[in-house]
Amino acid sequence: MMIAIFNGDQLFETRACELVVLPDGRQGAIWRGLAYPLELPDHRIEIGSEAFAPNECIPRWARPAARRTFAVIEGVDEAYVLVSGAITDCEEASSRLKGAGYEVIRTGRYLGDPVEDFEADWFVRIVRPTVSSDALSTVLGAVFDDHVSERVSHQTLGEYRAQLIATELASAKAREAALRVEIARLNLESAKAAGTQAQIEELRRAVDLEREARQQADLAAAEAQESLNAARQNRPPPRVGKIRDEIEVVLAALIPEVRLIRDSLDVVAAEFINRRAFYRGLAELRTATARLPPTWKKLKGLEQWWERHMSDGQDDAGRIYVRFSATDRIWDVLISHKSEQSRDITWLDRQ
Repeated sequence: MMIAIFNGDQLFETRACELVVLPDGRQGAIWRGLAYPLELPDHRIEIGSEAFAPNECIPRWARPAARRTFAVIEGVDEAYVLVSGAITDCEEASSRLKGAGYEVIRTGRYLGDPVEDFEADWFVRIVRPTVSSDALSTVLGAVFDDHVSERVSHQTLGEYRAQLIATELASAKAREAALRVEIARLNLESAKAAGTQAQIEELRRAVDLEREARQQADLAAAEAQESLNAARQNRPPPRVGKIRDEIEVVLAALIPEVRLIRDSLDVVAAEFINRRAFYRGLAELRTATARLPPTWKKLKGLEQWWERHMSDGQDDAGRIYVRFSATDRIWDVLISHKSEQSRDITWLDRQ
């Protein structure tokens, strides 16, 4: 639709703009990378008014959908609450969960697949509540109001404006440098026709300097545009593949002697950036029955259980606990984290 763009009472330009629905439900139009409220019936926008990042808006023809602020992976005894954004958003989510009475085990970078199309950056691992029969996601919906998402949106909008200004400035500098190069080139052509050799050399040096300035301006414009594109995305590239499926297939096909218990599969899928040590540790169980390799040691206080340190691709804080079941000749395996050892030993003692 053709939209009149005003700056105060002055008409700036008239341009065809994409129409959207703003986050607050009003109609809007996108101009120069931001969505502005659309004034009807005049079909005009005011560039000095409030504006929104386009990825916060809904295309005019799309059906409005609720904006998600979290996702949940429900385990046996625990759950992962997934959030997106900066580390401060993860810390705030953890604080809000604690304030609502949830026991937070730990937080960290989420490395698993998207959950129901929600691409998370961080996890808050909690003990599943037992006081309510409601689905955990329903319970958490009362904890996560729009405060987190609104704050992230305002931060994103501020960053978006800064990136937009940087892009416009860099592009203007590039255009100005290109014009100066053209002027210098024309002056050089004129000097060749009527000037002295000294004048020609001086102008040639000027052309070289202007050409270098243009190249620097073009590079700055390209970098600014790249940053702007990243700001528009406002989230990391989508993760591909089904990590949980991969783990289950590998275990069933190559190491069928093991059985992951409790929330072990969730831990590996969500927190391990590299699963090589995980597979190597399980492979050691294939030929072991009574005794295990020296890398394993008896778990203190639990006669039947053995433990081993294990890297998760980031550090050596991973832990693997195993027990051989003579009945079905299967190794029960619990994958966990060093920080949860006391809690895990208590749980293993009850098995």
